[in-house]
Amino acid sequence: MGDKFSEGYFLSLLDDAERLLLSDNLGDEVPYVSYTLKDPAGKKVEKKTQSPLTALYTESASCHLCQGFSKRRVFAEPVIKINPKVLFIAPFPEGDMIFTPESLEKFRAWWKLSLLLEEGEWALTTLIKCPVGEFSAEAADECRSTLREEMKIINPEAMVLLGHETASYMLRKDMPMAMLRNRKFVVNHIPVFVTYTPGDYLRAPSLQRAIWNDMLFIRKSIGTEDRKG
Repeated sequence: MGDKFSEGYFLSLLDDAERLLLSDNLGDEVPYVSYTLKDPAGKKVEKKTQSPLTALYTESASCHLCQGFSKRRVFAEPVIKINPKVLFIAPFPEGDMIFTPESLEKFRAWWKLSLLLEEGEWALTTLIKCPVGEFSAEAADECRSTLREEMKIINPEAMVLLGHETASYMLRKDMPMAMLRNRKFVVNHIPVFVTYTPGDYLRAPSLQRAIWNDMLFIRKSIGTEDRKG
């Protein structure tokens, strides 16, 4: 099998044939696998495997552990950079994407820019991976191991938890938002900060000053306060 195109095509046919036999066209039950072949000389030929994050998200996209999967149409893959300065964690996707267009506009204009972060210095993911529409401790429990693995692979310098539900669950603290903000916590040896979600601001514009104060505290804590805005 010296022809790489033919080799890859042949291996993909094996995957597709297995799905066809099991009536699993979407790949919910049968994940893509890695094959080991031998050429006529007996030398092993390895099929290129998925990156750890891609494999993790492929597994998450076919998860049926809680009822949230029934609302999933498209898996909202996170905005990921490896070794970012900040990993933002939202509670759950607001639809097929992590944020609605309105929330995304506010996030880019406030949360990202206010911390004076450059491209490549931030990543965005969710605690719950399916668009459940509201926070669910059951769904969060099922997704926690995925987030833990994400944190390990992404390896951020700091994390910003968006929203009271995300913060309360991640920090295991039954405290009002006022007592969670403007403080530094530590999760798995990573500095953690808390602020509101873009959706919180859209529902209550009066939070503008509180969010700005959070941004000032966080950027001082992560060492970006001296950058030019």
